[in-house]
Amino acid sequence: MEKVHDPFSITVTTLDYWEKRNRRNNFFELVYILEGAGGQQVEHTHAAYKKGSIFLLPASDCHTYQIAETTTFLFIQFNASFFSGEQDCVIDFGKWFCRLNFIIGNYNRQAGELISNENDKQHLVRLLEMLMYEQQRQDGHSRRIMQGLMVAVLEQIARNVATVLPGDQGFESNRFADLLLHIQYHLLDEDKIAPQYLCQRFGISANYFSEYFKRNANETYQEFVLRSKLKLAEAKALYTDTPFKEIAYDLGFTDSSHLNKMMKRFYQKGMSEIRKQAMLGAA
Repeated sequence: MEKVHDPFSITVTTLDYWEKRNRRNNFFELVYILEGAGGQQVEHTHAAYKKGSIFLLPASDCHTYQIAETTTFLFIQFNASFFSGEQDCVIDFGKWFCRLNFIIGNYNRQAGELISNENDKQHLVRLLEMLMYEQQRQDGHSRRIMQGLMVAVLEQIARNVATVLPGDQGFESNRFADLLLHIQYHLLDEDKIAPQYLCQRFGISANYFSEYFKRNANETYQEFVLRSKLKLAEAKALYTDTPFKEIAYDLGFTDSSHLNKMMKRFYQKGMSEIRKQAMLGAA
């Protein structure tokens, strides 16, 4: 199967019917419907689309469109290397790419609109229009401007993914829900999810933290972090082609064997089996 290796691309395509593309994205594909109407199917879920619809897809061969009216699609494809820092750049955009880890681990990946809040949707549309402009302009400033715009795009997506996560679930206060969301956002930043940092950030007594966390989450802090990392590892096995060794390293496991052992313990199947099932489902 052909793979898309460019770190970032924007294409506008007008179609009367949809042909399955024999390729797979390195990561995500953001789709914006400029004109037209029809339906979108992802795995076994289906939703209508129209002008202005926005979708987010982890792999280009996991979905199809039933085009009822001639449709103009805007496809934005991107991966981590697009956000990599440059020597003469004062901002390390790579640090912002962690938002994709949150999105991967929590986005439902079903058919349907990505953004539910209308104001956020209009904001995102303006960002997409600015990306198209910079793609056409392509001067010495365009790459950095587009990096910044994509950072804003990821924040908008992350905000809307967060709004559909389970609510307070009977927590003592919104503070604990905010604490869990903070951990999910910064799952790969050990300093920002360390108990000492969390206690200071959320005003919790260090001596009380373990008891406070377990009473609210019905599991220990260590169990919650491990389960969250395994959930992200499962999503990366399902929806990306990232090597298992790299996934293990990013998530703080000793090696891929350690990750595989933990995955089998919690999911009763290893990383290879998870990825194989995804590939069979997409065939």
